[in-house]
Amino acid sequence: MSSVAQLFALVTDCAVLYLGPFQSFLLTLLLSRDVNGASDCGQNGLSDTSPSTETMLGLFLSPVLFLVAHALPSAPGTFHVRLAGNRQRENEGRVEVFYNNVWGTVCDDEVDLTLANVVCRELGFQRGITWAHSARFGEGQGVIWLDNVRCVGTERSLGECRSNGWGNNDCTHAEDLGLVCSAERRSGHVRQEQPAAAAVAPAVAPFSRPGYHATPRRGHDILLRGGYENTLARGHERRAPRGHDIPARLGNGGSYRQPAETRQEVERPQSQYHQGQDIAAQYGQAARPDYNRPETQDNTGYEDQSPYSQEVRQEEESLGQNPVRLEEVRLRPVLAATRNQAFISEGVVEVKHAGRWRHVCDQGWDLSSSRVVCGMLGFPTAEQYDVAMYRKVWDAKMADSSTRLSTMASKKGYWVERVKCLGTENSLYQCQGQLSIPRRDRPCIGGMHAVVRCVPGQQFSSMSTGRRQAPYAVQPVVRLKSGPRLGEGRVEVLREGKWGTVCDHLWDMADANVVCRELGFGTAKEAPTRAHMGQGTGPIHINSVQCTGRERSIMQCQYQEVPLRTCKHSQDASVRCNVPETGLDSTVRLAGGRVQGEGRVEVLMDVGGQRRWGAVCSENWGLNEAMVLCRQLGFGFASRAHQETWYWPGDPGAGEVILSGTHCVGNELSIQQCRRNDRVYCPRGGGSKAAGVTCVETAPDLVLDAQLVQETAYLEDRPLHLLTCANEENCLSSSAARMNWPYGHRRLLRFSSRIHNVGRADFRPRASRESWVWHQCHRHYHSIEVFTHYDLLTLNGTKIAEGHKASFCLEDTTCPDGLQKRFTCYNMGEQGISVGCWDTYRHDIDCQWVDITSRTSGQGTTSSRWR
Repeated sequence: MSSVAQLFALVTDCAVLYLGPFQSFLLTLLLSRDVNGASDCGQNGLSDTSPSTETMLGLFLSPVLFLVAHALPSAPGTFHVRLAGNRQRENEGRVEVFYNNVWGTVCDDEVDLTLANVVCRELGFQRGITWAHSARFGEGQGVIWLDNVRCVGTERSLGECRSNGWGNNDCTHAEDLGLVCSAERRSGHVRQEQPAAAAVAPAVAPFSRPGYHATPRRGHDILLRGGYENTLARGHERRAPRGHDIPARLGNGGSYRQPAETRQEVERPQSQYHQGQDIAAQYGQAARPDYNRPETQDNTGYEDQSPYSQEVRQEEESLGQNPVRLEEVRLRPVLAATRNQAFISEGVVEVKHAGRWRHVCDQGWDLSSSRVVCGMLGFPTAEQYDVAMYRKVWDAKMADSSTRLSTMASKKGYWVERVKCLGTENSLYQCQGQLSIPRRDRPCIGGMHAVVRCVPGQQFSSMSTGRRQAPYAVQPVVRLKSGPRLGEGRVEVLREGKWGTVCDHLWDMADANVVCRELGFGTAKEAPTRAHMGQGTGPIHINSVQCTGRERSIMQCQYQEVPLRTCKHSQDASVRCNVPETGLDSTVRLAGGRVQGEGRVEVLMDVGGQRRWGAVCSENWGLNEAMVLCRQLGFGFASRAHQETWYWPGDPGAGEVILSGTHCVGNELSIQQCRRNDRVYCPRGGGSKAAGVTCVETAPDLVLDAQLVQETAYLEDRPLHLLTCANEENCLSSSAARMNWPYGHRRLLRFSSRIHNVGRADFRPRASRESWVWHQCHRHYHSIEVFTHYDLLTLNGTKIAEGHKASFCLEDTTCPDGLQKRFTCYNMGEQGISVGCWDTYRHDIDCQWVDITSRTSGQGTTSSRWR
C-alpha cells in the first residue's frame, strides 16, 4: 500500500475514533505527535511516513475529512446521560444529557420503550420498564437537546440514536421525557462520574427518606396497579409491557380495555365504588390478562425477557399514586356563529394539565362528561351539539397542512385522549382520565376534539338568545340570601308558604351542587356551613340533607325534619356556585377611588351607534342601583350610593352623562339592564355630581322582629305639649305644623322594636363620633339622623301613613351566649350593633311610632326600611 493510501486509511480511522462533538480538524490530529514521532492513534504505519509527507497530506485531506467528521453521529462516550427531577428512586427520573458542556433535556415526541432500554442500559440498569411524557418528573431548565429520538435497540448510547439534531426541537419543558428503569443493574457496569457544566441543569431531587417531602408529581400515571399481588401468589409469570404500556386499572379508578385475545373480563369489587354503581359497566371492565393462557412474547427491544420481580412491581405501583389533574377547563368557539359572542356556551373543550392547555379526544366522550364541563363553567346542564358541522370543520383543518391543528394533532402532548365522567362529579378532576392510549403511535385515531354545548340558566338565557328573560313557569322553592356575589348566599327553601333555612348537618358538595343547578348556575365551588353567609330568621325547615347529584331540586333529596330547638341559625347552610363568564364586568368601572371598590361610576354603552364610556346621572341614585353595580363588578355589597363625587376625579373622556333615570329592582345582572330614560335627562349634570359607589366584601343585615311589633302595638292620643322634642326631630306628620301649638293632641301608633344584626359585619354609624350632633331637647348625641322609616300600608299596598326614628343611640342591648357586648351609649361610648346582637327600642321612646292623626280608621299593616 502506498504511503498516501496508508495515511488516508489511518487518519480516517483516527478521525472516526477521536472526532466527537467538538469536531476537531484533521490537521490537529496529524500534528499531535509526540517527540519520538509516534502518532496519538497508536503504533501504525504512520510513523514510517516522513514529516513533510504527513503535513502535505494533512493539508490536502483536512477539508474532506472535516466534512466527513461533521456528518458522523456522536460516538459513544462523548456525552453523558443522567436521571434527574422529582423522583423517589435512583432508577427513575427526567432524562438529561450532557453535551457541549451543558446539561439539557430530551423531548418526549415519538418516544417508545426501545429508547428507554437504550438509555437504561447506558446508565447500567438491565432494562427499561416504561417511559413517561409531559414532564412526569418535573420540568427541566435550559436547553432541550434532543427531539424525535428514534432508536432501533442495538445502540450502545443515546447518542447513536437518530434525532432532529442537537438543539433542534419544537418543544417546551412541559414535554420533558422521563424514564423508569429496572432496579437490577448490569453486571460489570462502572458508573460514570457526572461532569460539571458551564450551565447547570436543575439539581437532582433527593430520594425519598424520612422527613423529606417531594414536590407533587405532574403528568399522568403511566403504570398502575392491576392485581399483581394475586398473580404473584399463584406463581404465574408476567411479561414486561410493550412500548408505552398501561395495565388494566388506573390508580384513580379508571380502567382501559386490552385486546380481546389477551383479556379476561372480571367484575370490579363493590367496595371500590364511591358514587354511581355502574361506573365499570359504562367505561370498560377491569381487565387482567389470563395468565393460564400462553402469551406471544413480542420483541420489546432487549434480549432477555425475564418475569417481573417484586421491585419491578413496586416501580409500576409508584407511578399510580396520583390521578390526571384536570382542574381548569374552557371552551374555544370555532364556528362563526359562536366566535364573536361575549357569552360563550359552546365550543371545543380545552383542559389544563401540568400548566399546559390540551384538547380532549371525543372517543368515549358523552353528555355526562359535557354536563361536568358545563357545571364547571357555570351552566346547569348540557345538550347535544351539531356533530356533522364540527366534523366538517375538523376535516377541513386537518386537510390543510398549514393550519396549526393539522400540525399539533399528531403530538401526544397536545391531547388528553380519554375522559369519562358519570355526570355527578363536581369537576373533571374527579372523572377518569388518560393522557395517552398504550400501543398507539398516533393520538386520537379516528376521533376529533370533544365539543360541548351548554344550556344557560334562565337568568342568563336572554344573553344567549337576545330575548328578554321569560318569567318562571313555576315559583322557585329555593333561593339564596345575603350573598355578596352572584351565585352565593344562604340557602333558604319554601315550605307551606314560608321561607326557612337549611341546617348544615351532613351538608356537603353533592347537596350544594343540586341547589346551584336548580337555581340555574353550574356546580358548587364551596358548601360553607355555620352561617358563613349570615344567620337567617324564621323557621329552619330541613336538616341532614343527602343528595346523589341527579335530583332536579333539593326537595327531591333525602332530608329530615328539624326537631324543636335541635338546630340554630348559627348552623345555617350556604353555597358558592360556579357562574358563567358573562363579560358584564367589563362594561362598568370605578374611577378615582382610594381603594378598588369605590369611585365614580363609568359605564360602557351604545351611543349613536358607537360604544363609548360615560358617567351616570346621580338623580334617584340609591342603594338598590349601587348594589347591582357592586355585584356586577364582583365587589360584594354596596355600603354607600354617592350622589356627589367631586372628590373622585374621573376619566376626562368619560365625563359626559350617558345613563340617567336608573331604577333597579335589585336582581338585575348589570346596571345596563335596569330601567332607565330612553333619552338622557340629567339636570344635575355629570362631573362632580355624577353617581358613585362604595363597595364592601361584608355587610350588616338588620332584621326587625315582626312578632314583637305585632304584640306591643297600641294607639295613644298624646298632647302636643309633650311632643315638642319629637316635633323638633320631625317625627310627626306634616299636618302637625298647622295645629295651634301647644293645644290639641296627635294620634300615634306606638310599638316596640328589636333589631337583629344577622349579617357578617357590624352595623356602625357612618359619621365618626367627633361629628355627632348634640340635641339639647333629649340631651344626647345623635349618631344617625334617621335610623328607620316606618310605613303604614293598606292590604293592597297603598301607603297611608309614615314615620321614622332617629338614632337616639345604637348599642348592643342583648347578645347571645358567647358574644360580648361591644357597643354602648353610656358616657358617649362607641355606637353600633355587633354581628349576632340585638338593639331594642321600647314603645315609650320618642319617635317610636307612626303618626296616623290625619288618617281614617281602617285596616293597615306596617313595614320598615333602614337607612
